[in-house]
Amino acid sequence: MKYSAIQTEYKKLQNADPSQVNLKHMLDQETFFIMGKSIAQSNNYSNVSMAIAAYSSRFKKYERVDTMFFKGAGTHYGLNLPEGTYTLLIYADINKDREFQQSEIVGKRELVLNTTSFPEKIVKDVNIEITASSRITWAETILVPDSMEIEQSLYYPTGTIRSLDDPIFNVNISTMGMYDPASFLEYAPTMFYALKEDVAHKIPVIFVHGIGGSSREFKTIIENMDKERYKAWFFYYPSGGDLDQLADLFYNIFLSGAVIPRMDMPMIVVAHSMGGLIAREAFNKYQGKATENKVKLFVSIASPFGGHPAAALGEKHGLIVLPSWKDLNPTSQFIKELYRKPLPEFVNHQLFYAYNNSSVLKLGENSDGVVPLLSQLNPEAQRQSYNQFGFNSSHVGILENKEMIHHLQENMVGVKNIFPESHIKLLNNGGFDVKLTGDYSLLSQHLISYAGKYIIMLVNETIKPINSQQANFIKAIKGKIPATQDAERDFIKFMREFPQVVNSFLEGQPKKTL
Repeated sequence: MKYSAIQTEYKKLQNADPSQVNLKHMLDQETFFIMGKSIAQSNNYSNVSMAIAAYSSRFKKYERVDTMFFKGAGTHYGLNLPEGTYTLLIYADINKDREFQQSEIVGKRELVLNTTSFPEKIVKDVNIEITASSRITWAETILVPDSMEIEQSLYYPTGTIRSLDDPIFNVNISTMGMYDPASFLEYAPTMFYALKEDVAHKIPVIFVHGIGGSSREFKTIIENMDKERYKAWFFYYPSGGDLDQLADLFYNIFLSGAVIPRMDMPMIVVAHSMGGLIAREAFNKYQGKATENKVKLFVSIASPFGGHPAAALGEKHGLIVLPSWKDLNPTSQFIKELYRKPLPEFVNHQLFYAYNNSSVLKLGENSDGVVPLLSQLNPEAQRQSYNQFGFNSSHVGILENKEMIHHLQENMVGVKNIFPESHIKLLNNGGFDVKLTGDYSLLSQHLISYAGKYIIMLVNETIKPINSQQANFIKAIKGKIPATQDAERDFIKFMREFPQVVNSFLEGQPKKTL
């Protein structure tokens, strides 16, 4: 019934009046992922509800094809668009009436999308300068959605801090990601999610789900994760999409260093099923740049590195053939080229497989109920140098297997944090719980409440800076170099306004440098 209903709706779209919106929802059409940032020279829009909308006149005059909502300038955005010519508009709800109006346009850019210019269908760095507001008569008035009221982040795009119980991770949304990626991306446009606001001293663990799955499937692993040393990030993507394109997106969001710069902080990737293929292909896209984020541990769990035999049958006989299903065909170009490059030397790959058989293990007969064992132990993959561990579990059940989780934790401990252990303990003790005026930026307020005590100990030379960024920050606070950043100026002000709080804390601290 599910397949029949999807097929019926798919045909309706194909027979509907031509429009770019309809094309975006068709699986057999190429769509482009556009990534960029709103650039502002002032703080005028730092806490204002904003939206970016893409308009096309290919079929209908000024048709709004895609929209993303965010809070404040300086935020990254993502759009999903078919081939064509577009006008991108940025709105700001300046009068705070919960409407983006024609007179509240604060940014504009033209964009032409075609496979000649963008053969990978990934369009990066489409940045838009924020200007004074202007009126565009043909622009739609757009209501500010209720989603703008959810928890905002100082570091991440609007709406990306979510609980794993959030409806966005429900099975109906993840299933939509298989059969209607465009609709999925209206719910989850950034494909990046986190559980909490960012903190600098914890190692990011990026979880990548499989086909039809969602980030919620890693809940048991995360509940057993050491929260004082690791933070969970998620690549929540439309799993029916082209795997090479999804790998490009994974690289650009997490590995390139352009969207999430981690400097020297290592990263961990934990990928289940098809997610392991996306991550492995993303590693092929490393360019050897010093600015790229480095994944030190890659754990693939029940991943069909040799492809999935059922995908060949599905491609031949299925009513709807998903792009990802084509790539999973063992004879596909994607599978053939997956190991064209060895993993970078800094990546430690641990391959976990599932066999779901309580008796004897036979490579030719066993599976985890979904993926054949031989596919998980692809002979070409075995020529790479990494460890392989089997667990008596089903394809999905392995994610709750206590033995697997324990083994995963042991591997995670081997990834060394750039912060010394003594610094990690200090940061986990928190900062100062004081009431600050609105004169402090939101970022500074977070910094003081999260790491204020740690910074005071750096200023007092009780502990040493771990890098040049910290050293320069402390020099600015001490007046040895000019304070050019809001965070520097605000911390100087904090020390002047709360000397008793600072001195009381220092009285109880050791004099020895850590």
